[in-house]
Amino acid sequence: MHISALRRPPLRSALVVGTLALGLTALSAGPALAASAPGSVTLTATPASVTVGDTVDLSVGLVGTTDVFTYTVTLDYDPAVFDYVDDSITGPAGGFDTVDENDGSLTIVHTRLGTSPTVSGDLAAGLEFATIGAGDTTIEVSSVTIVDSANTTATVADAAAADIVVEPVATPTPTASPEPTSSATAAPAPAASSTATPLPVADRPTSPLASTGVGFGVAGLAAAAVAAMGAGLVVARRRKAGTR
Repeated sequence: MHISALRRPPLRSALVVGTLALGLTALSAGPALAASAPGSVTLTATPASVTVGDTVDLSVGLVGTTDVFTYTVTLDYDPAVFDYVDDSITGPAGGFDTVDENDGSLTIVHTRLGTSPTVSGDLAAGLEFATIGAGDTTIEVSSVTIVDSANTTATVADAAAADIVVEPVATPTPTASPEPTSSATAAPAPAASSTATPLPVADRPTSPLASTGVGFGVAGLAAAAVAAMGAGLVVARRRKAGTR
């Protein structure tokens, strides 16, 4: 009996040690099952109200990340309103950023370079959209995927959204033509001709002076004719007397 009592404690101790070992193994294996998802995701559009032809700056924030080797962010938008500006993507330093465009969606991929360590904390990705159409619309971060250094992943769906108002280009109002003023100078009237048009004979006025002049001229001619006839008679008589 004494010997048996001495053998029981080692058996119980072995069981306790084994259980603790299994628990520690399970706890140590737990974090490796999935990467740590960001604490929150934000999307900011600047400005939130623009006119067609302007650009919109988008900033995607991954808040509270841990051990990030790669992240992907997918944006959904209206392709009739927005168009991605090529080579406008930015991301954390020490990584490589690419953009995969589809009709109405865009996926940002950031990967750490082989010599760059993973990153943690608040991460930001930026890009630009050109506005090509008008409308009250929304850009959404439909999914975010994180890959850590152990190649495990964590995904967040329907993470964030931003509302944007795109106004059409204003059409200029036509300007009315000014009314003519009363001070306008009138065209000068044509000057009267210095040469008078002679009236027809039937319309000419009868002048008593003209009649008197005509009568005087006729009477003078008659007197001159009588005088000439008288002088001719005198000369003829003298010639006749001389011949006698």
